[in-house]
Amino acid sequence: MIDGRLLERWQTLWQWLGARWHALWQRLTLDGRIRPVQPWVFLLGPIALACAFVAPYRWLFFVAYSYILLTLSAYLWVREVGPRVRLQRRLRSEWGQVGDALEEQWELFNDARLPLLWLEIEDASTLSGYSGRRVAAAGIGEHQSWLTSAVCERRGVYTIGPLTTRLGDPLGLFCYQWRESDFRQIVIYPPLVRLPQLQIPQGQRGGLARADLLQQHVTPSVGGLREYVQGDPPSRIHWPTVAKTQRLMVKEFDQERAGALWIALDLYAGAYTTGNAPIARAAAQPPERHEQSSAVAAPVTTSTPDSPLELAIALVGSLAAQALAEGRAVGLLADDGRQRLITPGHGPRQLWHILGELVDAQATGQLALGDLLRAGHSTRAAELSGAALVVVTPALDGGWLPALAGWQRGRPGGALALLVAEQSASAQPIAAQLAALGVAAHTFEVGVALPLLNPPKPRVSLRVSPMGRLVRM
Repeated sequence: MIDGRLLERWQTLWQWLGARWHALWQRLTLDGRIRPVQPWVFLLGPIALACAFVAPYRWLFFVAYSYILLTLSAYLWVREVGPRVRLQRRLRSEWGQVGDALEEQWELFNDARLPLLWLEIEDASTLSGYSGRRVAAAGIGEHQSWLTSAVCERRGVYTIGPLTTRLGDPLGLFCYQWRESDFRQIVIYPPLVRLPQLQIPQGQRGGLARADLLQQHVTPSVGGLREYVQGDPPSRIHWPTVAKTQRLMVKEFDQERAGALWIALDLYAGAYTTGNAPIARAAAQPPERHEQSSAVAAPVTTSTPDSPLELAIALVGSLAAQALAEGRAVGLLADDGRQRLITPGHGPRQLWHILGELVDAQATGQLALGDLLRAGHSTRAAELSGAALVVVTPALDGGWLPALAGWQRGRPGGALALLVAEQSASAQPIAAQLAALGVAAHTFEVGVALPLLNPPKPRVSLRVSPMGRLVRM
């Protein structure tokens, strides 16, 4: 009984000592942020002191005390500077397009009473070609700011962060490290390029302009005139008619000057045999990062798709932007293992809806283009009445031509084929077959630079020269 009670008391005492030691260790290390770089180095001080007691030489005591004081000074240095260093980052935009310059503003504050000798910044961003890695230093009470940037090279969904920072003392004995687990997601949309002159099929609207489609939103097509009503913009007044009739008449615009346009994107895995680079997702492995300077990346004015898939994606988005700008209703038909079906619509919101579907589209579909056209024809027969069709595909074998002919049967709206090829000569046979069917075709080569539809404007900055003059950069 006595042995059991003693054992229980010893266990209680041991647990209490363990809890107290753990609490003391947490206070000394600031919840684990301070850690020794080489723990075995700290044994040299106690060993030297023990040797001094065994062999009481004055120089041995001096070495032991000096080593212990230096170790304590290094610890206090890190404890003073670490918690009083603040690092802030601000991403100027949460989204961008291929070719845009991604910029991030950084600010470093040193509120300590000692200088910050070095601060190592490690950024775990997954955006290709972009890195926030840097080593910075700051004096007492100093504030620094810098800008990191990179050109968005590939579409996809990426993460910016998390961030790990590390600093130390002058002797390198202790390290203060903290990690910001927050991260932000950034979406890189496909580029919009300026397409050559294409004969986009108009489709069949189903008759003349209907009265319920005549509105005052400006389009290239004027549908009719009506009498002026209070509140109508004066710029809509049709002055030639006013001069003839002596009545105020305003213009109305036809909002449906042509039939709907469907864009069918071929994402069949068998059509993309070579040249397909993987598309980054939020959960993807981070690509190799490159050192990034603080200079602002120069904006680009062209886009050069490096694979058939990237070229096809750029063509679909650019064609949708062009057709929507003309007042057309545009829809998307694609399947990469997930059905990407967007019914025809108008306006900028429809464009971003289409681009959002293209952000992470991959060549992993199980439906060949012919099967995709047949499936879309059977499920959307009512919506396809009178609609025009544009096919974007790298499949040059012509296996999808019967399905395209079935789509055109009984539809005077017409069709267009945008062929993606490594070389233009390889697309000539299928272009001839399409011409025999009455379908226009245009071939785009992989690796050929295309001008951006809206290239980013170069930024202008000023700096002071050594002579005190402002220099325009």
